[in-house]
Amino acid sequence: MLAVILLLAALALWQNALKARDLARALGHDLCAKAGVQLLDQSVSLAGVGFARNAEGHLRLRRNYRFEVSLDGHDRHRGGLTMLDGRLLAWSLPVTDTQPVVRSSNVIELPRRAN
Repeated sequence: MLAVILLLAALALWQNALKARDLARALGHDLCAKAGVQLLDQSVSLAGVGFARNAEGHLRLRRNYRFEVSLDGHDRHRGGLTMLDGRLLAWSLPVTDTQPVVRSSNVIELPRRAN
């Protein structure tokens, strides 16, 4: 009976970790979209786990996730986010000085010749 209880507890912890990772991936995608950078590999990886107190003072699990982003599609930079109780606590993204150039078409207009 103890083995079944331990197995069920392990499955519950595993399911909780998968849910947290999916939430971190969605939050990372949203942060990158708002910052105008590209989330590379469409994934996040768990970088660390610890305990922290929430706003009510209860001890909760804090998860740190890392991911890679690109400013222009040809480079790689590190980004990260920290979650506590399923909420975004902090994040880190690279800073860009220029705004990305967005073109509505891939056609380049050539100057007209005077006839």
